[in-house]
Amino acid sequence: MVVPVRISGIGLAARTVVAADEPAEPDEVRAAVAARGQRDFRRLVTGARFAAAVAVGLLVPAFTLTGREPWPVQVSAAGYTAALVVVYLAGLGQGRARRPVPALILLAALSWVPMLQLGPRWAVASGFLAGGVLLVARPSRSVPAVVFVSLAAGVLVALSERPAVAALDGLTAAAVTAVAGAALFGSATAARLAAEREAEVRELKRRTVVEERRRFSRDMHDLLGLSLSAITLKGELVDRLVRTRPEAAKEELAELLVMSRRALADVRAVAAGYRELSLDDECRAVVDVLRAAGVRVTSARAGTGDLPPQVASTLAAVLREGVTNVVRHSSATWCAFSVSTSDGMAWLEIVNDGVGAFAGRPAGSGSGLVNLSRRVEALGGRFTAEAEPNGTHRLVAEIPV
Repeated sequence: MVVPVRISGIGLAARTVVAADEPAEPDEVRAAVAARGQRDFRRLVTGARFAAAVAVGLLVPAFTLTGREPWPVQVSAAGYTAALVVVYLAGLGQGRARRPVPALILLAALSWVPMLQLGPRWAVASGFLAGGVLLVARPSRSVPAVVFVSLAAGVLVALSERPAVAALDGLTAAAVTAVAGAALFGSATAARLAAEREAEVRELKRRTVVEERRRFSRDMHDLLGLSLSAITLKGELVDRLVRTRPEAAKEELAELLVMSRRALADVRAVAAGYRELSLDDECRAVVDVLRAAGVRVTSARAGTGDLPPQVASTLAAVLREGVTNVVRHSSATWCAFSVSTSDGMAWLEIVNDGVGAFAGRPAGSGSGLVNLSRRVEALGGRFTAEAEPNGTHRLVAEIPV
């Protein structure tokens, strides 16, 4: 008779929460805007990398050719330039390469071999080689190599020109080679950093989703376990009293409604990410639940009025889960719990005589106790749950205040 009410109440709470969460929250909007900005930045960097390679590629024939060469030479120069751009973008343009050596060999060949047909001025094409060396080698090795490649290009151009302009053309060729290598290195490095940033963002999102799922699962277990157990006990009691003692059944039913409303509030708290529990409220609630289960209760509290909210909430969660285990998994006839503070520590102890139900179960087994242990340890505390030699089961949590 009671179970359908309980299920429908929780279902109504879930539907209420989902309906309330349908509109996009400001954080979600900001996250979407940030993701769109990240994609736009990645596209910009990718476009800049491609534009830098094409610009350097166009610079090489412009410096090499005078316009009076026969068309086969001009076609060859265009082909070599296209090959340089393609090899660079395919092999090193992303800022990293699994096999950089073949790409560097091809770039070196396309930088030096065409000089047999196009003349020494083609040496400025070694800017692609310089950029590749900067990308794949350490600065202690790549910088001297780039300096050597740039000076070699300048010397080759200078030796091929008339003495009057040899020095100027040589310096120009060296500068063009060095600047081209630096530009290609910078654009490829930016592309690599953008790709790494995007991968980090994806990993952060994945971890956030996993952590949120864990939080929801943990909080659903911690917050609703006791409430649903109490509702079940009250429902069974009402079922027994409704025929013989209707007035008492009405009183129990009123308490059941209070518990169901509390469960509804707990569901909303879990969905909203608000997990603060009142230690005082939990102490009163567990006493009611234990009494409803026919368990004699002894409770004591001292010095808990000034506990930090996070510590009090964690102790409340431990108390709730500990008593839930007593009600669900043990045949305890009595249970005693105490909450106190001393020497800068907050203590919670739960003792009961229902250890027989825990026989064969290692301490800390089950998701509930594991969750509580993690929460207590996250605050620098200690959590233990074990059977005592005198036949009792003891759960202790201590957290620095």
